[in-house]
Amino acid sequence: MIIWLASYPKSGNTFLRTLLTSYFFTKDGNFSFEVLKNIKQFPDNGVFEKLGIDISNEKEVIKNYIKVQEETNKRDGKAIRFLKTHSTLQDMDGYKFTDLNNCLGAIYIVRDPRNIATSYSNHEQTSLDEAIERIKRFRIIGGNIYSS
Repeated sequence: MIIWLASYPKSGNTFLRTLLTSYFFTKDGNFSFEVLKNIKQFPDNGVFEKLGIDISNEKEVIKNYIKVQEETNKRDGKAIRFLKTHSTLQDMDGYKFTDLNNCLGAIYIVRDPRNIATSYSNHEQTSLDEAIERIKRFRIIGGNIYSS
C-alpha cells in the first residue's frame, strides 16, 4: 500500500525522505544518497512504459494513474511503499489520482507561504517580480496551464 509524500516543489520533501529512508531502509540509521532511491517519484515513467502506456500522451498517463498504482501494489504485496509526488488529490479529466484501494495515507508537507515566491524565483531562475506574476497568473494542473 502506498503512503504519499505530497508537497509543492521545494517544500522540504527531500528532507523528509532523508529521515524516512534513514529510519526504514538502513540498519544503522545513517543517511546516504543511495537509500534515498527507495522513495520514488510518482508518476514514474518506468512503470507506465512497462505497462505499455504512452508517456508522451499526458491524457493516457492520467487515465492510467490507478492502474499503475494497482500494479505497484501487486508487485510489492502487502508492503508499505512511500511515493513522492507533487500531484494533487483531485480528479483530472474525470480520472482519479488515487483511491482507497491503493492508498494507505498521505503526508502533506506544507511550506511557509511567506517564502514561496522567493523559492519559485530561485527555482525558475527568474526575478522575484516575475515569479510573483507567474504565481498570480497561472495554475498548472497535470502539465496544463490555466490562466486566471
